[in-house]
Amino acid sequence: MDHGINASSTLYVLWFSNEDVQEILSDQQNDGAYALHHTSHGQSSLSETSTQPSLSVPSFQPPLPEPSTRSALPEPSTQQPLTLFSQPQEILTLYDEPPLSPLSAQEPIIILDEQDESVSQNQSPVSTHHLGGPVDEIDLQTILKKMVSKVDGRFCPTSNQINVCRDNVLLCSLRAFKRRFFNPEAKLDVVFVDEDDNGEGAVDEGGPTREYLRLLMRAVHQSNIFEGHEKDRQLSLDTQALQTKLYMWVAKMIAVCVVHGGVGPHFFSERLFHQICGIPTPPATVDEVGDHTFREQLIKIQEATTVREANSAIAEAADSLSIIGALRHVSSLEEKDSLVQSTADFFVNGRLATALDQFVEGLKTLGLLEELRKNPAVFYNMFVSEEIPLQAKDLCTLFDVDFSVQGSNRRDRENMTICFWRDWLIDIEEGECSPVTLEKVLEFTSGASTVPPLGFPHRPQIQFLHEGNRIFPEANTCILVLRLPLHSSYEAFKQYMMEGILQAPTFGLA
Repeated sequence: MDHGINASSTLYVLWFSNEDVQEILSDQQNDGAYALHHTSHGQSSLSETSTQPSLSVPSFQPPLPEPSTRSALPEPSTQQPLTLFSQPQEILTLYDEPPLSPLSAQEPIIILDEQDESVSQNQSPVSTHHLGGPVDEIDLQTILKKMVSKVDGRFCPTSNQINVCRDNVLLCSLRAFKRRFFNPEAKLDVVFVDEDDNGEGAVDEGGPTREYLRLLMRAVHQSNIFEGHEKDRQLSLDTQALQTKLYMWVAKMIAVCVVHGGVGPHFFSERLFHQICGIPTPPATVDEVGDHTFREQLIKIQEATTVREANSAIAEAADSLSIIGALRHVSSLEEKDSLVQSTADFFVNGRLATALDQFVEGLKTLGLLEELRKNPAVFYNMFVSEEIPLQAKDLCTLFDVDFSVQGSNRRDRENMTICFWRDWLIDIEEGECSPVTLEKVLEFTSGASTVPPLGFPHRPQIQFLHEGNRIFPEANTCILVLRLPLHSSYEAFKQYMMEGILQAPTFGLA
């Protein structure tokens, strides 16, 4: 329906909120421009105005009339059109009617948005990120893909070769990371060196790197720059680590583990995570004081019920309090509480400020810090929460199975072996095969103890060992292949699978 509009006409629809209309009303009371009136049927009509016109705005939005009751178009106003653009244009008024004669220039129709005010009153301001949920709907995989795109997987400089001894992963890593031309944005080349100083394998096609990143994060977790519970660790103060900037180097390693392998710490305290994300933290508590002796001294001061008892407890902790400048006599229980709080705050936060600065600097590697601060809720589980244990069904569905031809003798034995395999995974999950765990089975196969957030380069595969002399499982972590031995009974299969994995502290052939 063309409403009788000429092809050369230009249509402008102007939407005004209630706030806009009030502003126009205020302006027109002084300057005068046009008048707005409504008929008894709710239809807008334009009329001649006086020298000083006024703008009349209804307090409500009148309902639209039925088509049958709508009146004819009003006669064109003799008032000049309102000029809103640099060049005068023809402004048209439309009604939902059958085609009419071409419309002449009309005053602009102001359409009040009756929902505008109610929406603005109910709309809450945009809040900052919080751990209850991210503001932007974005997931960890999307962020990691963006960061991984910064890594050139085709380029592996000599400086990125990491020669690793499993009994000293952190020290070996420090030597590599401190090289002048070490490039975290290039591929890593990991070579494990056994006790005889022989490198395991010549080319790192992914398996050694996955195992290395897992071992590196474990070494970071156990390093002396952290203290506290195994699953709730915070930075500890080490003057030698400050001098050598170990906090920065360890944070760089964490960034490389996260981006190159999707391996997260899963041991940060909430306070440490908030600090690196720039989120305000609550006042420290006495329980967060890492030094056991000093913590007990502060608890004794805190639990004092009289001023005399408090000063006696303060005297017992005089050596520790004087070192941090908190030794003082109190004259009230309020002063006692203030002393305990300020001491806990300094011990947990203040004295670690320089260490935290170094740590944050290292997390800038590969853009990790920027993403952490933009999406803290997305990374929370990766840094703070404990890893979710694997289940038998996870490994059952992880692998493709390379079966022989259906109906062959080999296929029958392979079918039975897959039954053994799945039963064995269930036994492991139920704790019947200790100390073998599902994580160790995955480590044996891939070098990783969990499935990375971005998954493996390709789907792992199960193959079969039909040779009678190959009774133990074998694996190639680079191409992600697990080869299962064929045994006539479940008990034999279970025995040799457990022995093969437990006797293989390294990846690859059991």
